[in-house]
Amino acid sequence: MINQLKLPADYFPQVYIVDDDEAVRSSIIELISSMGFQAIGFASAEDFISKTDRQICGCVLSDLRMLGCNGIELLKLMKSKGYEIPFIILSAYVDVTNTVAAMSEGALTVLEKPYPEQELWDCIITAILLNSEQRQGRSWLWEFQKKEKRLTQAESEVLKLLLKGCSNKSISHLLELSQRTIVMRRKSILQKFEVENLIDLTKLITKAQSIQKQLLPWPSMVDTDSFQQDS
Repeated sequence: MINQLKLPADYFPQVYIVDDDEAVRSSIIELISSMGFQAIGFASAEDFISKTDRQICGCVLSDLRMLGCNGIELLKLMKSKGYEIPFIILSAYVDVTNTVAAMSEGALTVLEKPYPEQELWDCIITAILLNSEQRQGRSWLWEFQKKEKRLTQAESEVLKLLLKGCSNKSISHLLELSQRTIVMRRKSILQKFEVENLIDLTKLITKAQSIQKQLLPWPSMVDTDSFQQDS
């Protein structure tokens, strides 16, 4: 099953099960293992936090009601610690209130126990594919940010005006600089972003904004709003 997903060669997802019911943990681990994924069980939210870090990939399945930290509290704690992994809540006590609370905190979905195995598996596949896509997106954004940081403050000023559609002549007037200076800064901007022209740079920035919108509403590496073009 895992080979059919065509995941990146350097992506090795695991499914993390957080549930204080040992029988439930064992059952889910057995199901996931039968599909070719690695699964790890934790008896509490505290145990999960103490034995993992924010670099983990795959997805998390957590019971809602547990002794100590519950599922929604775990999700909040993970967000505060910088985890960026899809989170699925499983519970026999699903209602509108806790469903809204879970989704508002960024849970991918809430499944009510008992659930069909196929439904659980579909959710896991969706979560892993999402995690893989978002990790690739964050990696791309990280490289984009590195290029952006190479710009001087003066070049950033020129870039913002270029993105507004200003010509070299108008930018020269607005910044009270020679057109030659604007041309040189424009050339430097394109070199630092490793593109041939302004159209290609605009495509890069649009891609960055698009990827950012698709990411989980958790801490991310790049604030592309600073490049927002005027409508």
